[in-house]
Order: sequence, then structure tokens, then C-alpha cells
Amino acid sequence: MQEYRALKRRCFGQDGNSLKCFCIVAVKKEDKNVRRTVLNSVVVTLDLSIRQFVQGETYPGEVKRCPVLASQKPHDAHKYAYVANVCVAKFARQQGVATNMLYSATDMANSIGIKQLFVHVNAENKPAQELYKKTGFKIVDAAPSLTGKELRLLMSMELR
Repeated sequence: MQEYRALKRRCFGQDGNSLKCFCIVAVKKEDKNVRRTVLNSVVVTLDLSIRQFVQGETYPGEVKRCPVLASQKPHDAHKYAYVANVCVAKFARQQGVATNMLYSATDMANSIGIKQLFVHVNAENKPAQELYKKTGFKIVDAAPSLTGKELRLLMSMELR
């Protein structure tokens, strides 16, 4: 329920940073005579939000220590995409569905003119790091999580 509320805030622009938010869901094709709930049919989900850097940021959450003067860049140059909540059902892991979902998200971001894509991942989550690296992300920063218990990596991908 907590994640549903967070997604709702992002999608309605109530988190103060999202300009647009997309929740991409892939479901499995069901056999004709099998009835399943929607939740049992979900294979992978991914949230993609279009955000804008605040003054002084060069990546999400980072603020420069020096004052920043008005930028000569066009307004759209301050926008970026952020991937969150990539979840793959256990039965569908290691089959390329998350990779395909990330490629779809990068295509979507690229089609609306976004040039940079970010994602946070826990430093201990090696499978997720490998997934992001395989699709073109590189580590740009490491910082403690909000709880301070684990290290989170910020990864970035430049889009063309």
C-alpha cells in the first residue's frame, strides 16, 4: 500500500520533482481456460519519471557548493529520466524481460527528448547492478541510503 501511494504521488506530480511519470507493466499471456488475478499475471514492472534538475544539481540529489548563475541551456536541457521500482516475478527472472523493459524505458525517454537516465541501486544488489551495466548504465555516485544502513549507487546512462 505504501508503494501504491508513492506511485500515485509521483504520477500526479505531488512529489515536487516529477514532471511526468509512467508505470510500465508487462503481463504474461494466459492460457485460454485459466483464470488468474491481475497480480498473478504481472511479469515485470518499471516506473519511469521525467524530472527536472534543481539549481545546482548535476545528478539527482547532488547540489554543488558554489552558486550557480542562470544557465544558457534550453529549458529541456534540465530534464532527465529516472527509473525506479524495477520488479520481476521470480518465475520470469534471467529471461531478459527486465532488459527489454529497460530498453523500452530508454526508447520512451529518448522519444521525448531526454538525454540522461538515472537509477539508484543498493550496492549489495549485484544482479541489479549487472542488469543496469548490461543496458548501458555506469556508476556515477555512491551514498548511504535514507536509513543509513546500506550503500546506494547512483547509475547513469547517456541517451542519444
